[in-house]
Amino acid sequence: MRSYNEFTSKHFDLENFIRNHFASLCAIAFKLTGDPEAAQDISQEVIIKFWENKKQHENLESIENYLFIMVRNESLNYLRGFAREKNRYKKVGFINEQEDSLWDAIIEQETNLLLIKAITTLPPQCKRIIDLSLAGNNTKEIAEELGIATNTVKVLKSRAIHKLREYFSDNNIGIKF
Repeated sequence: MRSYNEFTSKHFDLENFIRNHFASLCAIAFKLTGDPEAAQDISQEVIIKFWENKKQHENLESIENYLFIMVRNESLNYLRGFAREKNRYKKVGFINEQEDSLWDAIIEQETNLLLIKAITTLPPQCKRIIDLSLAGNNTKEIAEELGIATNTVKVLKSRAIHKLREYFSDNNIGIKF
């Protein structure tokens, strides 16, 4: 262990200080963080902070113990910051999911409005059949509701779909059904 007096001697400069402590500080930081690059960065930061404030450390009994505590604290700060950053990315991902959901809802609404507008251009009987189909009625239920044969419902529904496709094609609207 080095005392402050050894630390301040003329023969003890920054280069020697780094040589004596950097590897062990990196090992400690790596053990705590699991990231070799972060460990080197943390060790460099600790050495710089310690060296810049060396006059404040005059009463230290053990420089190594103090450096260990500094590395441990910096490593924990790094891990906390990493966890916060990870949380932010998760929140951003959540916001993007919400934005995607919002855009999907907007597109769905626009599509529904286009479909409603197109349905209004159909002949009254075809319009009624499409409205009942969109309400969830099957062919038999529609036939009973309108008092017509199921085959008539099928033919009129087929014509209505054909006319809707023509409407979308004529108006350059890319809806497929």
